[in-house]
Amino acid sequence: MRALNRRQWLQRSLLASSAVLLSSHTNLLNQAVGELKNPDHPLLRLNWNENPLGPPKSAVRAVTEALVEANRYPDFKIAALKKKLAQRHQVNEDELMITAGSTELLSLLGQHVGLQKGEILTPWPSFPTLIRFGELSGATIKKIDLNSQGVIDLEALMQAISQNTTLIFLCNPNNPPSTEVRHEDLVEFCKMAPSGVLICVDEAYIQYSEKGEAGSVVKLIRDMPNLVVCRTFSKAYGLAGLRIGYGLSQKANIDALRSRHLGFELSAGIAPVAGAMAALDDSEFLQKCIAANQKGRQILYESFDKWGVGYNRSATNFVYAKSDRFHQEVVAKLRKEEVLISQWPGIMTGHIRISIGKEQEMHQFIEAVEKHLI
Repeated sequence: MRALNRRQWLQRSLLASSAVLLSSHTNLLNQAVGELKNPDHPLLRLNWNENPLGPPKSAVRAVTEALVEANRYPDFKIAALKKKLAQRHQVNEDELMITAGSTELLSLLGQHVGLQKGEILTPWPSFPTLIRFGELSGATIKKIDLNSQGVIDLEALMQAISQNTTLIFLCNPNNPPSTEVRHEDLVEFCKMAPSGVLICVDEAYIQYSEKGEAGSVVKLIRDMPNLVVCRTFSKAYGLAGLRIGYGLSQKANIDALRSRHLGFELSAGIAPVAGAMAALDDSEFLQKCIAANQKGRQILYESFDKWGVGYNRSATNFVYAKSDRFHQEVVAKLRKEEVLISQWPGIMTGHIRISIGKEQEMHQFIEAVEKHLI
């Protein structure tokens, strides 16, 4: 197994190349926006896993107040956010990196592997950002099917690790399948994987999972120099439109990523950082969102059970369902009715993904989609 120590990470990292990739999600974006005649018209948006209750009022106030400082770079604000996050996750401040959404961090990692012509090992289907950037940069992608329950097959992944494996990508809970692996099993996998192979765990939906924050692998960072954890404020915290996320890893990795970051860790801006600071302290809002999400999922489950639609029990704020009980063009037909759901080309084969909205929105969706049952 090829080892990658801290010195090698830095030497062969994102610092080593001047290549810049400017595209990744064009096809997915086109599918989401497309040719709507009036994008400002009220839509039933169940396609991007947004928090239907957000943003929290506390964050709105904080963002509004921060706008008077829009003439300033956010360096001091980012330092304050890092301090707060470091205390929360019990890591050092230099083991954190603030980004404009977690997609920035995923793209940097993908480029890192691609530019050294490495191999990314990933369960499939899964969230494609890191994979797309890696492939565009020159990485080889090895995809491992999920198990029969639609869950990441950790045993198969472990067996697939080879001397060519540079990075293992684990989105947990997984998007789009909406499932999660048991925390204990994931911890065991991370510890058993070769220390010279990077492991990226994307925890975008961790707050919605069975254990919530207790199911995070962040605590492993102290003893694992090959672990990178990605987080975002876009989902449970309701700040998708502000674009702010962060990564956690040991200092050598964070230094390499920060040095390669096009925004010099200033891309999040004053307003997003202020919103994130406020949202972190608004535990009441977070719990309200989690409870509302559970209720919305149950509404969907009950209708799917009645109709005989197969689906995965969700650990996220969306449900991944089989599409065979619906008209073949159900996504396009619903779109004409201004109801948006997802079916990513080449990724969601035979499935659709429905984000969880407010209670009345879920009833509205059920009424709309029932017309397309076959």
